[in-house]
Amino acid sequence: IETILDTVNFSTVISDADMVITGEGKMDHQSLRGKVVIGVAKRAKEQNVPVIVIAGGADNGIEEAYNMGVSSIFTINRLPEAFETSRYKSAENLAFTLDNILRLIKIYDT
Repeated sequence: IETILDTVNFSTVISDADMVITGEGKMDHQSLRGKVVIGVAKRAKEQNVPVIVIAGGADNGIEEAYNMGVSSIFTINRLPEAFETSRYKSAENLAFTLDNILRLIKIYDT
């Protein structure tokens, strides 16, 4: 991820950003080892830019992500369902979660 972030001049791109929203299928221990979300979060943290992560799911034990620059983690699955069921609702669930995040941001933006 570091090479890609350097290639796209990510630090420059976010230099005047108020926030970064990124995503991952599942936040877990592998995420903490330098996958996209953590790479983005570390760069954003250097510039004090908050990072919101939208994930399909999240495992226990990912609290270290907050020390690495992640500000908040939202999962899109609204009900405890098997993946075989929830995967057909992913677009709808993502839209619902993003709508709620934007509503929250609007509260603090006024």
